[in-house]
Amino acid sequence: MLQAIPPALRAMDTGFEAEWRGGAFALAGHSVPIGTGSPFATTQAPDAWLRALYGFGWLRHVMPHAEADVHAVEGIVWDWLALSRTGHAIAREDGVTARRILSWLAHADLLLQTTDAGFYDAVLKSLAADIYSLERRVSSIEDAQARMLALIALAQAGLCVEGGEALHQAAETALGAEVANHGFSFRLLLRQPDDLADLLLDLEALRLLYGMRGQAVPQSVARAKDVICVVLGGLALDGDRLARLGSPRFSTERGSTMASVARHVSIAPVTSCYNTDAGFVRLVLGETTIIADAGAPYRSVDALALEMCSGSAPCLVHDGLEQRKDETTRGTLIVAAPPGYEADTAPRRRAPTLEPTHSVEVDFDAPTLKSFDAAHAGAALHGHAHRRRVALSEGGRRIDGVDELRPLIGHGAAAGVRFAARFVLHSSVEVTIAASPDQLELALANGHRWRLAVPGRSISVEGAVHRDGLRTVPTLQILVPGDGDGGLSVAWHWLRLDGDADDGLGVS
Repeated sequence: MLQAIPPALRAMDTGFEAEWRGGAFALAGHSVPIGTGSPFATTQAPDAWLRALYGFGWLRHVMPHAEADVHAVEGIVWDWLALSRTGHAIAREDGVTARRILSWLAHADLLLQTTDAGFYDAVLKSLAADIYSLERRVSSIEDAQARMLALIALAQAGLCVEGGEALHQAAETALGAEVANHGFSFRLLLRQPDDLADLLLDLEALRLLYGMRGQAVPQSVARAKDVICVVLGGLALDGDRLARLGSPRFSTERGSTMASVARHVSIAPVTSCYNTDAGFVRLVLGETTIIADAGAPYRSVDALALEMCSGSAPCLVHDGLEQRKDETTRGTLIVAAPPGYEADTAPRRRAPTLEPTHSVEVDFDAPTLKSFDAAHAGAALHGHAHRRRVALSEGGRRIDGVDELRPLIGHGAAAGVRFAARFVLHSSVEVTIAASPDQLELALANGHRWRLAVPGRSISVEGAVHRDGLRTVPTLQILVPGDGDGGLSVAWHWLRLDGDADDGLGVS
């Protein structure tokens, strides 16, 4: 028996039922034809669609007071119950099982408003089996998102099911340990912005459930929510978008949804900061916002990646593509290994400034200057550390940056290395090549204009793509070549032109 039903906080898609009546089931960005049959009879569908189907989050799109829809759902759930032990392996994944528990609890009023006693008992039996199965496996779950989701699901289940006190206490204790000690799962999740909104909603539902049961909200739940709110606030580029850093699956629509969630729970964009929990640096001055990834894992090729917006218009974006081992044309830097270089993927060879593989210094105190100085030693840098210094000044109208390669201890001189700094533009940005090869101008969607200058270097503009959720969007990328033999560094400068006289950059 259930003693409580958690609040369902996710929004209903009013178009879901119309498409369903038209013979298609639209989940996770995919619309799969099912005709008049059951979605569980589908044999060919994308994995993302199957995870959404078996997670039952789509129940929120069903009108609980429409008798025809309730009967239709009952038929679909019977289909699931008939194959739940022999169905697709995706249905038994830890994260999918946890999401199914949360969905069934939140929509128990829909599932259990039946006159069929057999169906009622079968739903509760299946729910109990999922809870028991997840409880046995939770301590061994390695996937960060699945583990956190499982702990939340078990904590909710313990508060909802009769006799669930021991289950709830164990899950609450484990969840508290993850958050209080910044456990593996929690730290990784903070670097996955596309998952944070879902986690925030699940934690909020758990927090409200405590109140419904007349119990005090544990400090760990409140702490987790507060940390996530700070991370999301630090990733806000403007009122409608969040940075994509660390998230190859992130889409524009997903970012807008997350921004709406952030506003719903009163998360406001924060000022300049360095979030040590997630590793993201935020610079804000005037109308310019820069967000950089200064905490990427050792193997990440996109460490120190930047996103930048000017007012409401995006300018620089993170492309969101996954790097292949043989790829040499992607990453924050494009680095060509010197002749005879032998790859060393162990993080033991470090630059003196890196502890253990990162170094971050920030300066946010001065009202006229916001800056960071960060370094990263990654496997894709061919025996070097990448140091990036960025300063935002003149009321947000000027950006000065330096990219530098530094040989790691044990690698000696860096002769023969070639590299280029790489900037991916948003698809709405228009580029004008200047008469001088070391300058170009950008026109943003809101009318803001910026000039990029790299004194003494020839800037290249090439075609590129970036991943926007399920779409691959064509765009442009800027390549700024570094010095191959002396210094291994390149300085670049951005100046906003609109509204000011064209007085040049005057940089050296």
